[in-house]
Amino acid sequence: MRLKDDQRGQIRIIEALFASLLILSTIALVPSQLGAEQTHYSTLYSQGTQVLISLDSNAMLSSTIECGNWTLLKNCVQSMLPVSLWFNLTVFDSSMVCLNDVFVSNGSPVNDEIVAVNYVCASSSADYAVYIVQLQLAEVS
Repeated sequence: MRLKDDQRGQIRIIEALFASLLILSTIALVPSQLGAEQTHYSTLYSQGTQVLISLDSNAMLSSTIECGNWTLLKNCVQSMLPVSLWFNLTVFDSSMVCLNDVFVSNGSPVNDEIVAVNYVCASSSADYAVYIVQLQLAEVS
């Protein structure tokens, strides 16, 4: 490629072209990474919601909470989730007072990216009560 007399102007145009290509390629790559993180969050949130809905489908969740059988609740959640997921379940009453006095969890969190799923559950007994169940999930790395 042969440059004309005013070489500085042509070099600046080529430099601007490379700079714009660099900026456009960076802009094109950033949304794909954010989409992957959003998909990961959606997957964990979906799994947590499915577990809580399945437990509540036959009023097992509210009856287990009312009985205070935290071991049964832990075993049920643990059996419904893959082994590669860490979970922690906390139950609150309508005043946001924690009801479970023991940890309903399968260990300690091993990842900083924790997804929390909140679920409102109503009692099926004569003593009407509302419970807020929070299920936290994270992948084991």
